[in-house]
Amino acid sequence: MPSWTCAFYVFVAVIGTLPMLFVGFSWHEAQSRGWAWTNPDSRNMYVDAAKTLITASGIAVALLASSSVASARTASTLVAFSAKVAAVCLISCVCLSLVVILALLRGYERAWSRRTEELMKAGDGPAKEGKLNTTELLLILAPSGAALSSFIVGFVFLARIAFHF
Repeated sequence: MPSWTCAFYVFVAVIGTLPMLFVGFSWHEAQSRGWAWTNPDSRNMYVDAAKTLITASGIAVALLASSSVASARTASTLVAFSAKVAAVCLISCVCLSLVVILALLRGYERAWSRRTEELMKAGDGPAKEGKLNTTELLLILAPSGAALSSFIVGFVFLARIAFHF
């Protein structure tokens, strides 16, 4: 195996791991500092980010499926393999991003409901924010990191097709 191929796979492994490190850091802050609160603005911001991943991945897969790469796939095993990996990663990103959106929406709804219930018992008005529990946070962070990793790895493999490295 040529050294540039090894370097490519090391690069893919490193860049694919970075989003999971970010997720781990976010998890650590939520557990150690209590930063697991959510509000409509943060929920909407993260939902928009997931929608962007869905759109970008969908466009890339559509272009990959309809491009001239389809005819080149038979000419080079490198191109064929890279196209398959890119398609699987990008389609995984779309699916995982949908899970993230649903988890964000439902997690906020549950956190808001718990907080509103607490405030109503205390005689206050409805809440504007709520604290995610451990399960809700995990159901948001884990697929978020996996979706972002899939997106990045998929695009790196698309670049591999273009540059044949």
